[in-house]
Amino acid sequence: MAMSSRVVGSRACLRPAFSYFTQTRNISSDDFKTDQPQKKKGRSHPETPQFTKEHSGEPLKGKIHDKKPFRMELQANKNYSWCVCGTSKSQPLCDGSHKQLWGVSEKKTGPKWMPLRFQVDETKEYWLCNCKQTSKQPFCDGTHKQPHIQAAIK
Repeated sequence: MAMSSRVVGSRACLRPAFSYFTQTRNISSDDFKTDQPQKKKGRSHPETPQFTKEHSGEPLKGKIHDKKPFRMELQANKNYSWCVCGTSKSQPLCDGSHKQLWGVSEKKTGPKWMPLRFQVDETKEYWLCNCKQTSKQPFCDGTHKQPHIQAAIK
């Protein structure tokens, strides 16, 4: 039997610990049921894809900005940020316009856009994609010649 002690005056009194708890109760599984519906669990992990192709190996393809590429001289070993979303006013480079696409609400409404950061090995003129549908981002691969891209921008 467990014993507890307390000091009364200069003497210690010993009494059984269970004497403080005189009520007993039988517990059943019904005691744990609630009338409130269970909350639905959302995504199991914050990085679980919520939208199609959000975390796939395939890069996101943004809004078609133009139906022809942009020729630009790029400096070797300099950092560049290529616009992926297609809404930048300083195409083909990013100006931060993708931040408005994300919205101000807490609920995620679409895939998160971020610029593609890159460097080149040598200083020369490069053709940067403006249709945003290239498979060799940020460089043009001729995808803009397809009929659906030509029809998208008049």
